[in-house]
Amino acid sequence: MSVCLLLFWLAAATPVRAQEPSPEPEASAAVDADPPSDSSETAEDDQQAAQEVAPDDSADESEDVEEATFRRRRLFEQEPYDLITLDAANDHEVLKVMPLPFPGRQLPERAKRAGRLKIRLFDQREDEYEVMWRHIAEEDGIVFFEQLVLREAEQLVQQAFQLGRTGEHSQSKSKFDEAYDYFHWLMVHHPEVDGLDRGVQDYLYLNAGTLFLIGAQREAEAAAAKDEDQINALRKRAFDKYARAVGILEELIDQNPRYVYGTTKNTAFALLERVADRLLAWYQREGNFVAVRSLLERLQKQHKDQLGVGRTWQDRLIDEATRRRDAAREYMQAERYAEAHEAAGEMLKIWPRLPGGRDLVVELSRVYPLIVVSVSQPALKVDPTSLDNFAARRAGHLVYPTLIEFQERGPEGGRYASPFGSVQQSDDRMQLIFDLQNSNPGNAMTGYDLSRNLLAMTDPYGDRYDPAWSSLVSTIQVEDVMRVRASLRHPHVLPQAILRSQFQVDDRIASRYTFEQSEEFEARFLPVERMSASDQPRPVIIERFHEQPRAAIEDLRRGRIDMIDRLLPADALRLRHEDGIQIGVYAFPTLMMLAVNTENPFLANRTFRRALVYGINRQVILEQGLFNGQLVEGSRVVSAPLPAGTSKNDPSAYAYDERITPYPYDPVMASILVGVATQQLQAIAEQREEPGPELEELVLAHPFGELHRFIARQIQMQLEVFDVMCQLRELEPGQSRVPDDRYDLLLMEVQMFEPLVDAPRLLGERGVVPARDPYVNLSLRRLYESENWRSARENLHELHRMLHNDAALIPLWQMTEFFAYHDGLRGIRQRPIFFYQDAERWRIVPPEQKD
Repeated sequence: MSVCLLLFWLAAATPVRAQEPSPEPEASAAVDADPPSDSSETAEDDQQAAQEVAPDDSADESEDVEEATFRRRRLFEQEPYDLITLDAANDHEVLKVMPLPFPGRQLPERAKRAGRLKIRLFDQREDEYEVMWRHIAEEDGIVFFEQLVLREAEQLVQQAFQLGRTGEHSQSKSKFDEAYDYFHWLMVHHPEVDGLDRGVQDYLYLNAGTLFLIGAQREAEAAAAKDEDQINALRKRAFDKYARAVGILEELIDQNPRYVYGTTKNTAFALLERVADRLLAWYQREGNFVAVRSLLERLQKQHKDQLGVGRTWQDRLIDEATRRRDAAREYMQAERYAEAHEAAGEMLKIWPRLPGGRDLVVELSRVYPLIVVSVSQPALKVDPTSLDNFAARRAGHLVYPTLIEFQERGPEGGRYASPFGSVQQSDDRMQLIFDLQNSNPGNAMTGYDLSRNLLAMTDPYGDRYDPAWSSLVSTIQVEDVMRVRASLRHPHVLPQAILRSQFQVDDRIASRYTFEQSEEFEARFLPVERMSASDQPRPVIIERFHEQPRAAIEDLRRGRIDMIDRLLPADALRLRHEDGIQIGVYAFPTLMMLAVNTENPFLANRTFRRALVYGINRQVILEQGLFNGQLVEGSRVVSAPLPAGTSKNDPSAYAYDERITPYPYDPVMASILVGVATQQLQAIAEQREEPGPELEELVLAHPFGELHRFIARQIQMQLEVFDVMCQLRELEPGQSRVPDDRYDLLLMEVQMFEPLVDAPRLLGERGVVPARDPYVNLSLRRLYESENWRSARENLHELHRMLHNDAALIPLWQMTEFFAYHDGLRGIRQRPIFFYQDAERWRIVPPEQKD
């Protein structure tokens, strides 16, 4: 039958609608479908969309809902169909039909388009009908379903681009994401559809262009902003957009190096030029010249001479590095070595292959070796024996050699040696024999000097008194000018560990370096007369205090400094993968704890202290807050302020009893214990006929710096959960203790090399936080008398149990510590015991650079 008769018969005899919807409404319905997963549209929006899409007729409600649900589905998620558009004689009627079974989904040749075409209507698929080929429109007479999907994808891309241009960035991203789903479906199911390659390329080009526009807008907003955090956040977001745009454009050029957008003259290379220029400028602003060179090399390798931005930036970097090189030479000739060092370091960071640059740095290091270190805390004093002040300990190891120095871990305690000679324990372990060796005749150290030092440690009225040594030694005898014999009252498992004390000659303390502190928290360490027969001079070391860790990292990238003494854990994990920067790990982790001021009656109460332990989610602060969920060996929550070792069989963990598990986080238990403690204090007050104490706001003091500030804030918020209010007090840079004792809790960090000796130095009568519990003090005295490792471990494990139960010190965790340095610095141990352990051998030797 003819087409006209067919349409008439369908209208009269079947329930099919007389006119099928055109592809435009269908496409519109697909656009208004469920948003991508990252859209902010709510359930109410979905209901509103369903009401807008549902037809306004007399059909029942269930049909409306079904129709709305169907129309919200994206086009490629619907059941496939094709569209046939009839000619003008048939009013350009559109037939929605089941997919036509043409081979390869291609229309037959025009010569074969004659006679009748068999079809099945989409809504009447049981019956087969015929349409005369001559009644099908010439232009887009038959449109396959995959072509409809491609058109819809192209419309989404254009909508996304226009939304991006008008500043509606979230909607633009949503449209681009949806378009991607369309293209992905086509590439999987219909990769042969005409125009797909071009559509994908347009998608990549406009997506990259939109990201470029958004990045430029973020940069403009950053230029107008005044808050530093907001400026950095906006610049970071701009960088993210530029980086993504570069990657997308490189993919586009890989697909079609000759791509030109539409009928314009806009090429992919032209846009890549603009975006790469912005991205390179961002890297330069951040001081990340390694990234600048890496991107330049990649662009030049992949695109050869088609990008002028590569040549422009290379010339710019070479010119900048040349100025630094020439400035370094001028500084060197004027003997302004610090400025020469900084200029040469910046030169190497900018363009390490600069002719003559490496030779200049090597010569400068030979004439005047200089190392610039960024420090997290300035050293207000120097003390190599300090347990709780990292800065004092760091500087102290550089300035003062101790009589005995810790060398490395051993199977039973550490291994020790003396920089002044040799020390041995007699076979019966009742004597220590010292043989001094003087490598510097101008500063001779005799046995008489040594004996005076050993006796000073037994004077209870002196500032160098050590109870452990005083209780152990009986007599000290100078047998020869260079030999001293110390007799002991009883055998001791490791008497050398007690003698980590500063050594004095006459009235002077023996030193490696002199220490000069400026008002701007910049310290200079100058080497004194060489104590060894080294042919090379020891480096001058400058410490610069950076309040912001980010600023220190930027200076390291730019070559203005050579090392960073401590990194935030998250920064360390991130920088491990950055070229040009090396990350080192300290051999011993840091113990974090809270010291309590027992002048506060609540903190003098053991029940209340244990409530605080239950109320602090130590695991979350450590793993999620500090390490961003990454596992770091050696970092863990501890049940007492004793080192738990960095691995399963770490011999340095001999003081830690693994059978004692840390108290779990339980704010309900914490709240209950606070109530019990209040009742206990009230009962004591009633017995004394005094008013009971009230729990007032606690003062939580903490060292200066971003790390300690973050930890203190987390503890503050967690204590508030069970109504223990807390105010924070930040100490001055370089301080580790509260000078006026006006605090209730003090965040402390302690590093123990040898728990056998360091535990009494922490908790003993002259310790950092002297223990009030008589049983703890008794256990410490037993440690002094340990004659073998079995008794030492038993005493330490008993101390562990008492500290856990009493919570005299609130243990938090032990944390692996990191430091950083640039890859031109040589002589650095990867796991040093202390920061300046091999400083005398440090040298800057830039690596050879190959073209």
